[in-house]
Amino acid sequence: MRKILILFIVVLFAASCSKSGYKISGTLENAAGNTLILELVKTQSLENIDSVVVDASGHFEMKGELENADYFLLRKDPENFITLILEPGQQLSITGDIKSFAKNYDVTGSAGSKLIKKFHTKLDETLDKITELNNIYNENLGSPDMAEIVKDLQERSKKILEEQKDYSTEFVRNNVGSLASVLVLYQQISPQYNLFDPMKDYKYFCMVDSAIFDKYSQSDAALSLHSHVTNIKQRLEKIREKEELLNPGSLTPEIALPTPEGDTIKLSSTRGKIVLLDFWAAWCQPCRTENPNLVANYKTYHDKGFEIFQVSLDQTRDQWLKGIEDDKLGGWIHVSDLKYWNSVVVPAYYIEGIPANFLLDKEGKIIARNLRGEALSNKLKEILE
Repeated sequence: MRKILILFIVVLFAASCSKSGYKISGTLENAAGNTLILELVKTQSLENIDSVVVDASGHFEMKGELENADYFLLRKDPENFITLILEPGQQLSITGDIKSFAKNYDVTGSAGSKLIKKFHTKLDETLDKITELNNIYNENLGSPDMAEIVKDLQERSKKILEEQKDYSTEFVRNNVGSLASVLVLYQQISPQYNLFDPMKDYKYFCMVDSAIFDKYSQSDAALSLHSHVTNIKQRLEKIREKEELLNPGSLTPEIALPTPEGDTIKLSSTRGKIVLLDFWAAWCQPCRTENPNLVANYKTYHDKGFEIFQVSLDQTRDQWLKGIEDDKLGGWIHVSDLKYWNSVVVPAYYIEGIPANFLLDKEGKIIARNLRGEALSNKLKEILE
């Protein structure tokens, strides 16, 4: 998993404009005769800096000159490496076992490298727990209790990831001025799961940017991080501007999309009813979890003037229709252009995630947004009863 994060590390940070010597030495068990390679982590590549053959006693030593503080990999092979933060003038001492180098090592002489080791130790524990859950899933494939097993595994997985996020957040707060915190901000659990979302977790990116930029204002990498944070800020400002257009009392933008039968239906055709405009997808598990609540409310209030206009962000018609059938959603209006996040509704309603919904009055104006569970039921009861 660590291999993934390397692609997301921003090249870091000039600590000095003059070169200074560095030294990396150590003793590794089971390493005699092995070659160790030192690589500089660049934005999109790795640059070979040095290599050394470990002697018969397990000892190795590398020396060189360094202008800037940077991320480096010290590796035996592409799957067995450690990440270091090396600064001009530092002398690092490393001990460990080459057979499990990525996990079994200690480093002194670099506070940043020690912080990386500390973070990776916690991350490895998290990945081991997730692997254990995956094994349980595979062992129970085909079980008649699979639905309950999956539900339990999802709850346990959610808790594990929340604990890792809490740990990582505290790590960044406590080490805001360290280069190690930038690595943590860009860390992935998997290719589909980032620990930090630049939009949702903007304050942490901003926090680290402020501390790093002040210390390394002449660094190209610090300027790059600062530019990233500036772009996030501008995007958030645009979101807030657009969201103001979707506040309670605002008239919703028109939607005109095909039904499963191919007929185009407009949102404005529902005028005269209390309407839940709901954005969902068959691939969205939180959406599927909320669907039974929609079914229950539709049965209760449809005869009293309640309608659901449900817009899918699915990619295929078959997936969309199967979701409707499996969740028994056939009673209300369904539309989709089957363009996933490229759907025309995404920018029109500035959808950042689903499920998302808007409760509309009889004139098509927004009453409330993102009502789920009891909150939706209580609001419909208040309006329609």
